[in-house]
Amino acid sequence: MTPADDGQSLLLRTLRDPQEAARRLLALDIPVEARWIAVLLVAVLAVISLQVALWMVPETEPSIFSVLANPWLGLPLQVVSILILAGVMTGAGRPLGGSGGYADALTLVTWIEFVMVVAQAVQIVSMLVLPPLSLLVSITSLVLFVWLMVHFTAALHGLKNLGQVVLALIVGFVVVVVLAAVVLAVLGITPQTAGV
Repeated sequence: MTPADDGQSLLLRTLRDPQEAARRLLALDIPVEARWIAVLLVAVLAVISLQVALWMVPETEPSIFSVLANPWLGLPLQVVSILILAGVMTGAGRPLGGSGGYADALTLVTWIEFVMVVAQAVQIVSMLVLPPLSLLVSITSLVLFVWLMVHFTAALHGLKNLGQVVLALIVGFVVVVVLAAVVLAVLGITPQTAGV
């Protein structure tokens, strides 16, 4: 990556050509220690952005967003979510003949999470400038997340068929949800149901 190809140009390339951006990120061959520092840094930024968003639009009742904005709960949850997403990205390509490794998936997912933090910042600005626009930004961010996961997974594993990648990611997320439900059940944690 040339000096001119800094974070801003990589961000723009991510939006225009995500697979090329992913290949450039992987070509950096970032040291393992730096990858873990990046995971922690992005998680901290995500928590801060959520705190700012909740400060601007206070919630009447606690929600998952207020939990994620709590540094003591949100920071470890953000880190775990990045690790799980990297696992899903790694596992999704294996049945399709991909050979991408977990460390590289961690780099790509960390970058995706950084892009989501930038999108969160855009949403915060939109709340100030034109509040109705923030809903559109929120929907666009969700679409962007899915789009980047698909293209980055394809780039990680060298896959061409994006339809297969989408299906593999869906299966991966379903497996994660089922495993999480089993673990919670074993731990005796069940969803609270309202009294009749």
